[in-house]
Amino acid sequence: MKSNRPTHSPFDSAAIDRLRRMGLAAADGSVERDAMAVFCNIFAGQFYDDLCDYHQDDSNAVKAAITPLVDSADTGDPHGKFLMICLQYDGIYRTLPDPVWWLSGSPAFAETFADGFLAHLKRLNETTGG
Repeated sequence: MKSNRPTHSPFDSAAIDRLRRMGLAAADGSVERDAMAVFCNIFAGQFYDDLCDYHQDDSNAVKAAITPLVDSADTGDPHGKFLMICLQYDGIYRTLPDPVWWLSGSPAFAETFADGFLAHLKRLNETTGG
């Protein structure tokens, strides 16, 4: 019987290969910055829409949910920022997207994602009005 559990995790040696296949890692294993910028925008935009759905397009509730999240972006704790994003997904009963989950075992990727995600979320919060 085949298990539904993944055979690999973001914390094993195969994770960097998965990140390369997604286009997020360069051949040398470093962060592919241009691809990561697009990746961050896509997932921050999707998360923003998820917040709008969760709060039934109540712009004040959306702003109230986003403001403390983006204000804490200046904490300087990359692990904490990534974890905070993960908890926000949980808070609105959404599953962390698989591509984002694959970043969790690579600190440089998780940090780059958290910074870009929060920066784009902040821009959305400032420009869309909810």
